[in-house]
Amino acid sequence: MKTIKSVLSMALATALMSASGVSLAQTSDIENLQKDMPKNWGKWGDDDQLGALNYLDEKQALRGIKAVRSGETFTLQLPITHGVGPVFPGRVPAMHFMTQDESMYSVNNLDELAGGVKYSDDAVFMYLQGTTHMDALGHAWYGDKVYGGVSADSTVHGHDHVDVGVLAEHGIVGRGVLLDVGHLKGGDVGRLAPGSCITLQDLKDTAEAQDVTLEKRDILLIRTGSVGRFYQEEPDAEWSATTEPGLCYSKDLIKWIDNMEIPVIAADNLAVELVPQEIEGKDYVIPLHGALIRDLGVVLSELYWLDDLAADSREDGQYTFMFTAAPLKMERGSGSPINPIVIK
Repeated sequence: MKTIKSVLSMALATALMSASGVSLAQTSDIENLQKDMPKNWGKWGDDDQLGALNYLDEKQALRGIKAVRSGETFTLQLPITHGVGPVFPGRVPAMHFMTQDESMYSVNNLDELAGGVKYSDDAVFMYLQGTTHMDALGHAWYGDKVYGGVSADSTVHGHDHVDVGVLAEHGIVGRGVLLDVGHLKGGDVGRLAPGSCITLQDLKDTAEAQDVTLEKRDILLIRTGSVGRFYQEEPDAEWSATTEPGLCYSKDLIKWIDNMEIPVIAADNLAVELVPQEIEGKDYVIPLHGALIRDLGVVLSELYWLDDLAADSREDGQYTFMFTAAPLKMERGSGSPINPIVIK
């Protein structure tokens, strides 16, 4: 299999050829792969920008509330730490700077406020998808159309269509289900090996092992165990952005997600899916982003911390709960940090 670097280089070369006027008449591999697959374009009207979040109505919020038993709460965001954090290739970890603090008062560069109060201030530079985050429906596409059939030109200098702010206005509340595939398939370490594919059958096997019935419109949280490797001094295997285990493309998986009306899929890895994949003898990078975001309008959310929730669920046997999250109202944004909350 080609490396992700070589595949990305070919994608860049293709983009440069297109920009220089070289004809690219043939359709891409992902277009051919997806040509007979389901789309949700127009399902909720021509102006729809919510995609599968339309499934999360008032009944789904109440279904989430009914899943609460003890009231125990878990937050699932990774810490935002200056210069440290797993990020997708091409991004850099967050950079956090104090713009004022006691050091400035102590050398008389700042005066106390009237009455004597001092205060600190700070700023951050970060990729909006550089920590636990949610993807906008305009974040990934193929061909020249984003979700809903709108021109991909709508992404230039910010998203005019299906930006993350639309998802923020709606918010996400529903019944969440943790599928701890890492514990079931990961052996003694409870983590999937680097490069592992998660299949539809793996999801079903995990649900069965956990004695969970997957229901329509469930919010899926998939634990691979991978992100724990990043934070351990001596992990069982080296962490790498390009080999994190994750979902792998199959038409059966996509059809199942569509039939189950799954609105959101979240995972404790960089991309929900395995980043480089080989499908029918051809190399792809994040093909499920095209199939799920662009075609079905399924919201993907990544870089979760699920180990504590998983450990608690193994102890009490409860893998369903109320799930709630909302991205920032980042107008025209491609994604946004979030701090998801689970209430068991």
